[in-house]
Amino acid sequence: MKEKNSTAVVNKQIDEMKRYSIVLALVIPLLVMVLIKSFTTGHFRSDASKWAESSINQTNLIMQEQLKSLEEKPLMVILDEGKAIPDEVGETVNIPARTLLEKDNQKKLRAHTGSIVLVSADPAISAKIWMLLNQMGYKKLYILTDSTDNEVLKYKFRPDTGTVPEL
Repeated sequence: MKEKNSTAVVNKQIDEMKRYSIVLALVIPLLVMVLIKSFTTGHFRSDASKWAESSINQTNLIMQEQLKSLEEKPLMVILDEGKAIPDEVGETVNIPARTLLEKDNQKKLRAHTGSIVLVSADPAISAKIWMLLNQMGYKKLYILTDSTDNEVLKYKFRPDTGTVPEL
C-alpha cells in the first residue's frame, strides 16, 4: 500500500511539474523579450541627438537658389498645394502628407538616390514630415524655405489698449 501511495505522490508531482513547465515555457521567453526591449537604448534607427542636430543648426533648410548647387537633381516632394517651384529644379512628385507612409509612396522615395526636398506652404507640415522621414532612416532630406530665419516677426507689436494696468 505504501508503494501505491508513493507512486501516486510521484505521479502527482510529475503532473504539477508538467503544468509549471508549460507556464514557464511561455513566460520566460516573454520576460526575456521585455527585458531586451527595456534595456536597449537605440529606439530610433540613428541617434536622436544626431538627426535633431541638423534641425537645430538649420542645415536641413534649403532655399530655392541653393537647389541648383546640389550635386544631383533632387526629388521635389509636394506635400500640399500652394507652393510653386520651378520645373527645371528636378523630378517633382505630388504626395499629400497624409498618404506619405503608404507603400507606393515609400517606394517612390526609396527609389530616388539623391536628395529629397520637402515642399509645403505650411512650414509645420514640412518639419513634421522631415522629422518622420529622418527617423525612418532617409538621408539628404531638406525642407524648401523662403528664409532661413524662422523667427522673424511678421507684425509690429501693439499692446492691448482696451485694458488699463492696475496700480
